[in-house]
Amino acid sequence: MNKITFTNLCMALYCLFTTNMFAQDGYTYTLINNGSYSFSIAAVPNASSSNFATSVQSYGFTIIVPDGVTATITSSLGNAAGATFFDGNNVAQPTIDGYLITETLGSPSSLPAPSSGTITPIVTIQINGSPTSGILEVLANDSALATAVTPLKSFMQADMVDDGSAAFTNVVDPNASGLSGTPTFDFSTLSVDETQLENLSIYPNPTSDIVNIQSSGTSIQKIEIYNMNGQLVLSEKNNLEKIHVNQLESGMYMMRLYTENASKTIKLLRQ
Repeated sequence: MNKITFTNLCMALYCLFTTNMFAQDGYTYTLINNGSYSFSIAAVPNASSSNFATSVQSYGFTIIVPDGVTATITSSLGNAAGATFFDGNNVAQPTIDGYLITETLGSPSSLPAPSSGTITPIVTIQINGSPTSGILEVLANDSALATAVTPLKSFMQADMVDDGSAAFTNVVDPNASGLSGTPTFDFSTLSVDETQLENLSIYPNPTSDIVNIQSSGTSIQKIEIYNMNGQLVLSEKNNLEKIHVNQLESGMYMMRLYTENASKTIKLLRQ
């Protein structure tokens, strides 16, 4: 990840935010806890009857972490997201640090039609150092910090209008929070059960038929598998030592394993 002065950050990224048009059929961002200090920032469509798939050209948002805590991008919509670090001391907030995460896609990427209500992970990050206090959050567009430093505001340049042309406009409201669901996480709430999830694994991976679950004494209550569009394609609550995936098409999936109080998400490749 890059580390530059905060002034240069603002100057370099200001042009990304010159278009502030907000469409009624738009998006907000939310935070998903995958367990084991892995989190996804996901796009949530506003309630809509539109059956036209959204075409995303670029996006960006800011995550705030406790002072001294670092984060690493592990995956993104176009697999090329970048993060620019800034020191909270430079914005008169010494208890925090932050990352502006952005990606411009080489070719537009499609999200499910808003009418499906599908929540789509856009970027997944790993929090380093296992912090036990402080807050992780997606910065709200109407927060004092985002209002003072416009380039830190969330945006998504996308085409949501089925008119035969490709017109990309900002579909995240720059004047409201731009957030929904639970966009924050308190590290002090981490449970013993979540720590135990660090020893949970699946094998073989890649696989063509059966996935074995190794839980090291942790009781798995439910397993869900999502495709890369965020759609649930398989859910199991019984016989969770072995999961048959031969009915799934070849490709990458996200397998979410649930205990009573926590969850963990692992990438699964079906050959």
